[in-house]
Amino acid sequence: MTKKKILFVSPYFKPHTGGLENYVSNIEKGLRDLDWETVVVTSNEKGRGFQEEIIDGVKVYRLPTLFKISNTPINPLWYFYLKKILKNEKPDIINGHAPVPFISDMAALASGTIPFVLTYHAGSMKKGKLIFDVIIWLYEHILLTYTASKAERIICPSQFVIDTVLKRFKQKATVITPGVDTSLFKPAEGNGGEKNTVLFIARFANMYKMKGLYNLIEAVKTLPQVTLKVIGEPIFTDAKNVVFLGTKSIQETVREMQNCTLLALPSLAHYESFGMVLIEAMACKKPVIGTMIGGIPEVIENRVDGILVPSGDIPALTSAIESIMNHPEFAESLAERGFEKVAVKYTWQKKVEETNEEFSRLVGAKQ
Repeated sequence: MTKKKILFVSPYFKPHTGGLENYVSNIEKGLRDLDWETVVVTSNEKGRGFQEEIIDGVKVYRLPTLFKISNTPINPLWYFYLKKILKNEKPDIINGHAPVPFISDMAALASGTIPFVLTYHAGSMKKGKLIFDVIIWLYEHILLTYTASKAERIICPSQFVIDTVLKRFKQKATVITPGVDTSLFKPAEGNGGEKNTVLFIARFANMYKMKGLYNLIEAVKTLPQVTLKVIGEPIFTDAKNVVFLGTKSIQETVREMQNCTLLALPSLAHYESFGMVLIEAMACKKPVIGTMIGGIPEVIENRVDGILVPSGDIPALTSAIESIMNHPEFAESLAERGFEKVAVKYTWQKKVEETNEEFSRLVGAKQ
């Protein structure tokens, strides 16, 4: 029996690290284990040359990058590269990943009669800065609209993304959330850990405002018995009980999750599509606090497997932290239910199975 072949198109791929790259890598490997043949097309972030290589058993084409706008690699000639790759590889299906613009849009344009699936990982990218927001508006209303129209199916991390950015395409959109590597994110052995410790994670300081760190700092200022640990770039604060840990490796991040009392994501971002750190902390059997914004309420069932507070409400955030710190049985219940939820809904095996069903249905319909 001939293997089904899928061509993944992603702006970046390993060794580049990030949520989107991790998603593509896990789905690609999982489908390969289910007897798909997989190929990846990505940008060559190191320069303008074309490269073909094998990484961890998968063929990877790296297309030459002509220039970058912000984090977006661009080359108008990618259409022709993709046409040639499609002719040589003859995939049964193409899966483009966004919202980083251009490369997946070029794949949709080049796809011809091959079924194209768009995986869209985020809410609106608008940042409240006029020039950037105009460019983003143009992207969302022209390029993204074309790509979503061309797609036979659209995969999103939450219903929130479908209901906002892609609401015109609801009829062909479905939710497949990211997954968690439960062999890595898992409870610590024994009863170790630090008492009264809140963990917050964001990669860069420019994310702190939208992720709600400043509100979290104000909340813990009134809780002198609590220590807030921040994995991310150090910034100045007059709070005495805030510790900046700097950037950490994935293994170091897991250890901090295992050692904390709770993890908080008090996001203010209207485009918060999911909240990956929440399910990672749940997998480590830690209680979590999130806000009633974006896709976060789809992850947390309030006071069952975490606590939800109104976005921007510092007193409510403070009260939620106290509820967990001062009521260990309640905290243990939240942690246990969150851990069980991850095991049922958020393993990568589950996400691969869901993706396999979608792709197999499309390929079968074309045969």
